[in-house]
Amino acid sequence: MTTWEDAVAEARPVDDDTVAAFLTYWAVLEIRHMARRRKALSTWPDDDYTACIAWLADLVHNIAGSQAQAPRWFSRRKKRRMDWTWRTAGPAGRAWILASLEKNGMAWTPPRSSEDA
Repeated sequence: MTTWEDAVAEARPVDDDTVAAFLTYWAVLEIRHMARRRKALSTWPDDDYTACIAWLADLVHNIAGSQAQAPRWFSRRKKRRMDWTWRTAGPAGRAWILASLEKNGMAWTPPRSSEDA
């Protein structure tokens, strides 16, 4: 039998399109879970689950619009699908993205942010 730790150690590499689809799906599950339990995510700083639901909904809303954020003429450099979402997620959003992927056995390299350059 494979343990959770084994599954994470054998994480499969995924691309931005897979990450976008998975995180959207995972967020819906997390939002449904919070709404039914009336309790925020364990990483949320307080017990305001409605604020946590709104935050997570905003985060995944940026995934849906990530392809159309900047006009085509704005940059000639090809941007990755998750670039906008990663740049606007903030530390809590980035942590949620990485933890969700790790928990589900996915290995993903985030886009480089301007502070990384």
